[in-house]
Amino acid sequence: MRIPFYPIAAICVIFFLASCSSTNPRYIHNPAVYNASFFRQQGDLKLSGAFAANPNNLFSDMDPDSSSKDKMDKNLGFDVQAAVAVTDHFMIQVAGMRRFEKDRFNDDDLLDANGSSKINYTRSMIDVGAGFYTAMGASQKVYFNGIFGAGFGSSKSTDKGSPTERNRYYDYNFVKYHITPSFNFFFSDNARLSVAPQFSLMTNSNIKTNYTEDEQARVGYNTLPNKSKVFFEPSLLFQAGFPNVSWMKFDVGMNFATNPLSSKSNEDAPPTVYENRDLRSRKFLLSLGLSFYPFEGKRK
Repeated sequence: MRIPFYPIAAICVIFFLASCSSTNPRYIHNPAVYNASFFRQQGDLKLSGAFAANPNNLFSDMDPDSSSKDKMDKNLGFDVQAAVAVTDHFMIQVAGMRRFEKDRFNDDDLLDANGSSKINYTRSMIDVGAGFYTAMGASQKVYFNGIFGAGFGSSKSTDKGSPTERNRYYDYNFVKYHITPSFNFFFSDNARLSVAPQFSLMTNSNIKTNYTEDEQARVGYNTLPNKSKVFFEPSLLFQAGFPNVSWMKFDVGMNFATNPLSSKSNEDAPPTVYENRDLRSRKFLLSLGLSFYPFEGKRK
């Protein structure tokens, strides 16, 4: 079976176009590792865990000296997932996410006298979903999945400037609704690929901050309260098996996200969709993990 080229190329183009950024952005979103379930019949069960990070954090040499670590930007975390096929076409899933992020800047956009600033983020989310899966064609080499889900989480951030000490924080809860269609390609018992163009809608509540109103307007936080944010989050996940170990798979995932999408229109043109760069999303995470299928080798 040939690997589908166009979905992969489209996702790479999106990632390239989304890579441009300006200084001192604030991030309100980080993609979760895609919860791919390669189910084909009732009773299939998946348990998985993955480490996710920006590739720079995955493969760079880590200096054990703590002062050196403090100079590195970071975007990393972990995900745990589970899913079960309740019937031959209906499935449910649950997942947990934790992220640790840090950005360092050579200026302070809230206090000109400062020569640097640092922003730390911590995010957590529990996601639940349900949907269907069905074979496409008699060969049963390709399956289509459709999942509807919601994630319930929180985001906390601290914003510090130096050498003149300046401390700000911005905390809130969020609910992230998502629709996740996906195509699962079974190349063999030990090689399979899932492609998922996910669409998400995030709402927020219980905002707590000590930024002034002027500071919130300056960095874009004034656009967050009572306004939903839409994200496009395409993902790829490749699973590789091991000979005579059908119940365990090694996972490699590519998880993308756009900045929040907004719409605009005028009298001379129809409405269009564009990326709102006032507040941003982390654009890419590479994930490495293991999936366990206890009943994989016992399929009828």
